[in-house]
Amino acid sequence: MTDFHHLLMNAPHSELDSLYEEFTGFYRFAKILETVASGIASGKIKVPGGRVVNKEHEIAVAIDLRVRQLEAKGVSDTGLMEQMVGHILDLQWLWSTLSDEKLIYYCREYPGLYRYGTLMEEAAIAESKKASTSYGHLPEFPDSIKVIVSRLLTDGATLEREFQAILDGQAQQRDMWVEIEVTAGCHEHWVSRFSGLTDELRVSNVPQESVKIMKQIFEPMAQRINQLHSRAVAK
Repeated sequence: MTDFHHLLMNAPHSELDSLYEEFTGFYRFAKILETVASGIASGKIKVPGGRVVNKEHEIAVAIDLRVRQLEAKGVSDTGLMEQMVGHILDLQWLWSTLSDEKLIYYCREYPGLYRYGTLMEEAAIAESKKASTSYGHLPEFPDSIKVIVSRLLTDGATLEREFQAILDGQAQQRDMWVEIEVTAGCHEHWVSRFSGLTDELRVSNVPQESVKIMKQIFEPMAQRINQLHSRAVAK
């Protein structure tokens, strides 16, 4: 790091460009540091003692980006709600925490957030008008399962969004490999956690109806994540 910092501070830009072209390992190291620095700046990478990132802004930006990604693919309203399932807890947090004034501000600034919020609000109203729901009789999850499901949802949403961003980007091939390598560890961890979900539900004596609902949510998500990962690597 000391040697790299010395080069950045002292070498002309033209000389650095030549070094990047000549030494692939040096270029990759520079791109990894650039990616990490960007992650710290955006709040995606947490650093002890680092600056406090505005959580509501981070959520609004993430939801807006994913909606725009899906809109670019021509996804319908129903498909959008299905593929945005990983963002539902973050949306719920915004809707239940922020004041009306702040919600109005973020919805104006981020049209994707407004569209997703409106769709979910309409769905909730329609559900509330039903005499009974198909899941109202099911018991609440144990806290340990809530934590697992919450992380699977939010981390899965992040992976879908990040892999799609790689596919949509105009970066050179080596740049994309750096992005994929940084994301790969998260992908492997998510797949491993999802694979163990059934056992976690069984150990906690979760009813089979609830297990079925979890499968209906996470199996399509796992399929999307794996397909996006394969496409990103292929690209």
